[in-house]
Amino acid sequence: MTREEIDANLLTLKRTRSHIINALDGTNRDSNVIRDIDNLVQYLNETNESEITQEYVDRKFRIIKGEINCSLDCFNNAMKALTK
Repeated sequence: MTREEIDANLLTLKRTRSHIINALDGTNRDSNVIRDIDNLVQYLNETNESEITQEYVDRKFRIIKGEINCSLDCFNNAMKALTK
């Protein structure tokens, strides 16, 4: 292989790795779907039921769904990065 071909493959792998890390929230502290799920579970378990509103839970579910969709986009970008 030529140096250019090797460098192109290395760049592809770097981009793929980056997309996967983003999908798994490895570097984005502001959008951590696992943390948000854990926080909602804790809230539901520890908050007085009369204080919990469906509106609040629905809003948190929308946020979690958005984060999951973002992760799916990152995985799709990782697959595209590997396509030659």
